[in-house]
Amino acid sequence: MGIFNKWNKAGFMDRCAEPFTIVRFLESDGKPTDLEIVYANQALASLAHMERSDLTAKRFSGAEEEAVKEWVNLLTPAASGESTVNCRRYLEPLKIVTEITAFPIEPGVVGLMLQDYTGVVQKLVKGIAGKEVGIFYYDMTNDLVIADSSMLQFFGGKEKYEGMLASFAKEWIDESFVDLLRSQLSEFPYPSGLIEINLKLKNGNFVRLSLTADVRSEEETLAIGYMADISNAPTLAEQEERDTLTGLFHAVSAKDRIDKAIMDCYDSGRIDAMILLDLDHFDSVNETLGYEAGDEMLKKVAEILKNNFKGKDIIARPGGDSFIVYVSDLNDKRSALQICRTLNKLVTQTIPRGEDEPLRITASIGVAFACDNGGNYEKLYQNATAAMEETKANGRNGYTLA
Repeated sequence: MGIFNKWNKAGFMDRCAEPFTIVRFLESDGKPTDLEIVYANQALASLAHMERSDLTAKRFSGAEEEAVKEWVNLLTPAASGESTVNCRRYLEPLKIVTEITAFPIEPGVVGLMLQDYTGVVQKLVKGIAGKEVGIFYYDMTNDLVIADSSMLQFFGGKEKYEGMLASFAKEWIDESFVDLLRSQLSEFPYPSGLIEINLKLKNGNFVRLSLTADVRSEEETLAIGYMADISNAPTLAEQEERDTLTGLFHAVSAKDRIDKAIMDCYDSGRIDAMILLDLDHFDSVNETLGYEAGDEMLKKVAEILKNNFKGKDIIARPGGDSFIVYVSDLNDKRSALQICRTLNKLVTQTIPRGEDEPLRITASIGVAFACDNGGNYEKLYQNATAAMEETKANGRNGYTLA
């Protein structure tokens, strides 16, 4: 212990800001059987919520036998002087994931530097705040080990992590999907280090479980998991019909639906209207504030339309800065005027952007009635466009009925 005594006398280890400890291998019949802490700095004592004096001479044999064997095997390369060890481990007593660096000091004596890795989970949680996503750390030997509040909701608010994923499979997942999950977990992390699987719950909803191995060697067993509620997610077919930026129908899918609605309009004698919005000065926004600002404006208008038109109404972005709302079964044509007044007020907004110039949104609106102005989508769109152009000619930020 010559080097250790020199370091200790010089106060070298006490100046280490990270949790640091020195452990010695204890042998029986020439084989390492246990580990003993011969030094712990204040940072480690604080992390363990213990006094330094209580840590000194503490042995690992207080843990389960398998856990002691695991630590002995993990640190043997450093104790023998073969190489340093760098890995991540979940420390059950401390309820944290740590980045462990182990290096040889003398034969049978190892220095351990610990860094709290749990903060990575918190950063990921902040990155997905507000989304229907749960995030957790998974240890292939100990099941679920760390979970955020969103993740715990999937487990009925349980706070004890041990066995939670297995319990989730038993209590929540539809029986026909349980074996699928078990088979995926049994092979994880090989061959790809990734699981992405959709699971049906007993209540009929669906969740997507993603598990990504967070390992750099065969000795590590940690993975970061996500679980998202996808019950209301659009199907692949629906995604192909929609504009990727706004989630609204694109021109082709809108045309098909509106053509059918126009035919129904003639058959039933109801009053339908196409409302066409064209954002004012949109090109100058892209030129002066950048395309990201333009995209933000488009998404904001799409959000307004989705929040205020539902049911049979068809909402689309046929292209560029134009939007369509096809409204069915109006009481009379005056109802279209009221809709335009309300829509004009909703769309007219100033959106602050921190230190950047705010976005100012207004729109020119044109309205055409299906049974009066068009027997199909193209004709109706042409007449709504003419009405919208009249609005622009009259100073923009208003509405005109064809």
